[in-house]
Amino acid sequence: MITFFDIPSTISSNAWSLNTWRTRFALNYKGLPYKTEWVEYPDIAGKLKGHGIGPTGHYPDGSPYYSLPAIIDIDDATGERKAAVANSFDIAKYLDEAYPDAPKLFPHGDKDQAMERFVKGWPLMWEPLYIIAFKATYPKLNPASQPHFTVARAKDLQDVYPGKERLEDMPLSPEERAESWKKVKACFDVLEEKVKGTDDKGQWYLGDEISFADMVIGGLLVWLKAIFGEDSVEWRDIQKWNDGRWNKFLEGLKDFQNVD
Repeated sequence: MITFFDIPSTISSNAWSLNTWRTRFALNYKGLPYKTEWVEYPDIAGKLKGHGIGPTGHYPDGSPYYSLPAIIDIDDATGERKAAVANSFDIAKYLDEAYPDAPKLFPHGDKDQAMERFVKGWPLMWEPLYIIAFKATYPKLNPASQPHFTVARAKDLQDVYPGKERLEDMPLSPEERAESWKKVKACFDVLEEKVKGTDDKGQWYLGDEISFADMVIGGLLVWLKAIFGEDSVEWRDIQKWNDGRWNKFLEGLKDFQNVD
């Protein structure tokens, strides 16, 4: 049985994180049985260390960064641990290797490197979004996670807001927010260019086959819908952008959005 570590929230489905949704999509798509263990932000480092999982990165100041998603895979027959993995890309690779008979997350070996570049270049694509989305995420978290989140995300934004220690210390006027939102639309236009080349075959990154790249895109969309709200101006904008592509895209992944 796979134990999947995710971050809880106050929204109805509990699941919200763009990164952990990548793994939830992957597990659901492959049809693998798993259970979710919910971990508040301050407990993530201790939880991962306890399972022998190292940091997934480092902050600009050099301090280690422990993050979710992570999984522990236990052999049901022997009770032995088969793997303990963090980072959504590494988890996806492991799931394809460990469960080759389930639907592939990387269906074409020769496309893997291109997909890896796409996934690893993803954070840089969305820099205009982060301050808006982080501020919208903060109130959706449980009180236990909010102090950690505001400090951690402030560290992520030090290049833009040097010296600021919390999200609350980072100003965002209505005018600045509107300008940033225009840049977010431009980010979606760039993403549109990356996926529309296969439209003659289908709507997915590879055309007619779902792959891990689609779960990366889907994770972003689920996150934005969750933090802004289904009836928000922001989500209504996203639904209309690029001829409604993103609403249709998320609808196409609905069978893999169940939360245990």
